[in-house]
Amino acid sequence: MKDFKTSLLREKFIIKPDDKKESPIIALSNRIVIHLISEDGIDDETFIIRTQNMHSCTRFAAALIKEFYERGTIANRIRPMPWENIWSDVIKGYERDWNTEIWGAVYHKGRILFKDGEYHPFLDIIEKCDVANKKEYAESIKYAEEAFSQAGKKVHIEHDSNIALVVSTNKEQAKCGIIVRSASGTTTFNYVATPNPDNPRPIQPYTTLTVAAAFLESIQLAFQVGMMNKKQDYNLIEKFSDEDRKHKRAETRLGNLDRAITNYEQSFHVTYRPQRPVVSEIVERAATHSIKILKPQIEAKLSGGELDESEWVI
Repeated sequence: MKDFKTSLLREKFIIKPDDKKESPIIALSNRIVIHLISEDGIDDETFIIRTQNMHSCTRFAAALIKEFYERGTIANRIRPMPWENIWSDVIKGYERDWNTEIWGAVYHKGRILFKDGEYHPFLDIIEKCDVANKKEYAESIKYAEEAFSQAGKKVHIEHDSNIALVVSTNKEQAKCGIIVRSASGTTTFNYVATPNPDNPRPIQPYTTLTVAAAFLESIQLAFQVGMMNKKQDYNLIEKFSDEDRKHKRAETRLGNLDRAITNYEQSFHVTYRPQRPVVSEIVERAATHSIKILKPQIEAKLSGGELDESEWVI
């Protein structure tokens, strides 16, 4: 296995037309680049993955890496890749059932190999510009502005990005750094995994990315669960409603993610710095923060006499 490195970017593009009568266009995406090289160096491919959320982007990348290491080249296969099946496995369960806005796309040399769901077409343009520019990715923004100008539409493009995940793996160890920003605060931590002396297993990049995806999803889902917990406390969730069922499914999903991470810790020697995030603490922090967000709904309940003012403090 060759050494593997990648990072996950959270991106926001604002396309501002020179014509002030036109409103700016916003395109959001998560982006990860995977450069894959076979042991013999013959197969050498780079893919770009974009999706609506961080964990699906990371999990999709893991699935493609696994395909490459187990079955070889992806872009030049005689039999096409079963993209729909792979993507379906990535988002099956909670994601497929409760995230109606989920989307994903895979690019190779600026060309779309697979896409599912609705996303802004500007993302396709920026990937073509990245390949045509053959420079730093950030420089592709200027190239895209020139492309718009040549098409008769002058625009200014603002690009805001931040790193959410950094991964580096080799045969001896896997290093991972995670930064997740949410309304209730930022969760930042690093971990290093090395083979377990008692039960040595090879460290594969796709396993490391799969676990990173579990962390990313659990942190984000914990925020949602915290808010739904508080909504339930204030009787803002109707029993047996879709939101009530989503709440229960989210709590179950959190438990499954925690078990996946625990299995990884049992298979390898994992050390955290500063420490492994405690999901229950994130849930509680989100619940506390959500009172500000839910304030209008709570006040409406109080004014309507559905809540007792002596029992609830906003």
